[in-house]
Amino acid sequence: MGVIGCAVATSAVLLINLVVTIWAAAHYGIEDGIGTIQNGGCDTTKTLSLWSHFAINVLSTAMLSASNYCMQCLSAPTRQDIDRAHAQHIWLDIGVRSVRNLLHISRTKTLLWILLALSSIPLHLFYNSAIFSTLSAREYDILTISPNLAVGKFFNATAVPRDALNPRPYDHSYSDEWAFPPYPRSRLIEYGLSLMRDFNNTSVWQRMDNRDCIQKYGRQFISTRSDFLAVSHALNDSFSIKFIDTAYPKTDNGGGPSYNWMCDLYPDAQHGTNNEQCRLDLLLPKATKWAIRSNRLNEPSYGMAWQPDLVDYCLSRQVKEECRLQFSLALLIVVIMSNFVKAACMIVIVYRHDDTPLITLGDAIASFLDDPDSTTQGNYVALGDSFKQCKWTQHRRWTRQPRPWATKKAYWFSSSSWKRWISYNTLSMVTLIVTAGLLKPAISNERLADTSFKGLWELGFGTVTFQSLILSSVPTNGGLVLPIFVANSPQILLSFLYLAYNDLFTSMLLGREWISYAKQRKPLRVTLPKGKQRSTYSLQLPYSYGIPLVIFSGILHWLVSQSIFLARITVFDSLNREDKRYSVSTCGYSSIAIISVIFVSTIALLAGNAIGFRKYPAGMPLAGSNSAAISAACHAPAEDKDASVLPLMWGVVSTKDNIGHCCFTSMEVTTPVVGEMYAGLGASRQVD
Repeated sequence: MGVIGCAVATSAVLLINLVVTIWAAAHYGIEDGIGTIQNGGCDTTKTLSLWSHFAINVLSTAMLSASNYCMQCLSAPTRQDIDRAHAQHIWLDIGVRSVRNLLHISRTKTLLWILLALSSIPLHLFYNSAIFSTLSAREYDILTISPNLAVGKFFNATAVPRDALNPRPYDHSYSDEWAFPPYPRSRLIEYGLSLMRDFNNTSVWQRMDNRDCIQKYGRQFISTRSDFLAVSHALNDSFSIKFIDTAYPKTDNGGGPSYNWMCDLYPDAQHGTNNEQCRLDLLLPKATKWAIRSNRLNEPSYGMAWQPDLVDYCLSRQVKEECRLQFSLALLIVVIMSNFVKAACMIVIVYRHDDTPLITLGDAIASFLDDPDSTTQGNYVALGDSFKQCKWTQHRRWTRQPRPWATKKAYWFSSSSWKRWISYNTLSMVTLIVTAGLLKPAISNERLADTSFKGLWELGFGTVTFQSLILSSVPTNGGLVLPIFVANSPQILLSFLYLAYNDLFTSMLLGREWISYAKQRKPLRVTLPKGKQRSTYSLQLPYSYGIPLVIFSGILHWLVSQSIFLARITVFDSLNREDKRYSVSTCGYSSIAIISVIFVSTIALLAGNAIGFRKYPAGMPLAGSNSAAISAACHAPAEDKDASVLPLMWGVVSTKDNIGHCCFTSMEVTTPVVGEMYAGLGASRQVD
């Protein structure tokens, strides 16, 4: 029934993904493989992005949990698999997800297991990035205008110079092919007419003093402002408007910032190897007498002849900030294909499930009681680890001399192998180290104005902001591939951490269930109950552990998706046209989300290790998931018929030649006595 539920859940997720993708593509349209869900206010985009990624992580957690469930079922051996392995002196895992079992199960089940594992990789890499936020950045023209034009008093359009006399700045260190065409005369006339019409409209043009001008435009990205008009007495009514330059957003760390033009006349406010970095802190004290470099009037010099224009104040064109919530059709198709592979595999498992795997501990105990395993005869109180060290006999059985019953403390961690503990702690520490390593440069970012906890909280989870973009000197040209791999590679690490966490708790709780039979008589918990047997409510993890573990995994995946994520910057020119030359795809990060990942991961690491130091009750040696140790405890007396379908208890059933016989049985049992001899393999380990 569990596999059927997984197949239904995964098919439902597939249907949701398919319907949403088809509807979104038809409703919103696709351009260059990208669809736009929302275009407008950034607050709306932030909210939609937050909830859409929450929904994605709910769906992916459900799908990946179902996949893990089915992988554990597939790796569960049948009794025939175990008999073949025991005949070769090899033990298999029972009740836990096991890679080592894949060498001893059918090829079909191994192939399905591999397909389920491989189909998880695209989901980790692409699902969270299938929907992403886009910021807008503005190119802006820099012009100087006369004081009369700034207040709408006078504009002589006929006096605007022809195109050739409006050169763009030109760097002669490059060849002529780098020269930009002159700034068009028609655009200058448009500016003049706009000022005459809207000079008093503060929603279009905002007047600012020099200090405000420097602070508002001294940013790597401008999103709520466009053209910059410097009002200067250097111009008059006969020559009232002049083009200076066009500033382009800098979407990498190469060269200087886009506001370097502010410091052109102030070498002492510049730094860097070639004075390419404008220092606003050094420029602001000069704000009252700030001047900008401009072309000499009527001089077609392409930037070689300059004059300083003293700035009286400035006018800033105000524009509406635009953010977009977009989706990639290609990524959604990859997600749907991976989802389809998982659903198909689960359906095959349901309809071609013609064997009876021993999935739970109860399944294995029932099988060994119904058909005792001769290879483990006489090893009634064997420890799981002991079978890795014993000798092979001519009778093809594991055997050792009987040992006296001894008392030792048994902690929960004793039920899990040292490899699982190393994997769990290593992955947990790697997660903490990686996130801590990301946090330091994140909060030391000079673009962050407020690095207090309150300031970081206000930036939000997974919110694309200019202050928290990862800018690289490697050009991305708007492509999605590299940023997606960078943003989602931590998801794969988290998946391994979840599997390690799941395996660890499964092993410890398997030990709890095993030892409980020494304390009370109860029926077995099996997948297909008969007689008084109980139906299994899960695989090995009870809901009290399994549900919190799934929730923890989903929260951690979501937090990581909000810590580092795909972000796109769409650049618009002064005419509000998208300039794809400068639009890029990169990664953004959220410092508060990174802090949350560190907090949650630390709790998980401490909780897992703390729970490992809980004590099991006394009375029974630990078998772990070892099929041979489980088999050794299931040699019931011959007269104990149908024991597997009756309430069972583990204990001493008989003594022969002063050697006790312990096993699972429906008959009466006694507790082993310290110091007395019992048939087994190695020293027993139990709690005082």
